[in-house]
Amino acid sequence: MPDLYEVEAGTIIVAAKPLINVLEQPEEGIPLVTQLLLGWTAQVMGVEGDWFHIQAEDGSPGWAKINHFCLPLDSENKTKLWVVSPTAELYLNNRLRERKCKLYLGSQLRLIKEADRYYLAEMPCGEKVYIEKKDSGINIYESVSNIDVLNIGHLFYKAPYLWGGMTNEGIDCSGLTYMSYYLCGLRLPRDAQDQFKKGKQVEQNNLQPGDLVFFSTIDPGPSHVGIYQGDGYFLNARTKDGVTVTAMEDPFFSSRYLGARRYIF
Repeated sequence: MPDLYEVEAGTIIVAAKPLINVLEQPEEGIPLVTQLLLGWTAQVMGVEGDWFHIQAEDGSPGWAKINHFCLPLDSENKTKLWVVSPTAELYLNNRLRERKCKLYLGSQLRLIKEADRYYLAEMPCGEKVYIEKKDSGINIYESVSNIDVLNIGHLFYKAPYLWGGMTNEGIDCSGLTYMSYYLCGLRLPRDAQDQFKKGKQVEQNNLQPGDLVFFSTIDPGPSHVGIYQGDGYFLNARTKDGVTVTAMEDPFFSSRYLGARRYIF
């Protein structure tokens, strides 16, 4: 297998750790750009010391440690197995007692075998593990709707706020909307500003659950986004409160409302 330190620009690599921080610069303690989950891919843009300069699966450029990745295995003929719970344990045996690590909603494995209570699966670097069926799924994109987007969003309810975060241990506003659509099979841009450019414009009096609502909270233009849930409320990740439900009539947001977008028709 080629040395990861010698891979060329353009090479596709796979996240081999449960959670990888993608940073603005190749230095620990630098602010997050985004996060990668196990099984997600990235494209190498360059190498500097122990760091890859990458373009993440969500389109974000940033830096991540080389030893957190592996090269893709020849697993294209194997079915993807998704983590569908906020967190899930991986086990080293089929008695589901000896834990290996914790995964997060949206992580990917490759299915090897199905049993009554568990799946035998393959990690990105080839290690065999077991995961309970209640925490994982195969055909997760069947008959998705706006309500599915909202339901996935609520799996992050009360998660703390983390700039660049993508899990129930820390997530930001556009990470929440990205993950909610990602698990429904739709790849939105990572940032609120770019999400605002996609989808169909929707008038406020025609909002449906699952539509995204945008606000100008920092600079001019869309800087905050949430998921409309109906009856004048939306789900969003706020700096102080984490993932919470907020009224559209909240004075802070109503005065900063920019518009809404719909992505599922």
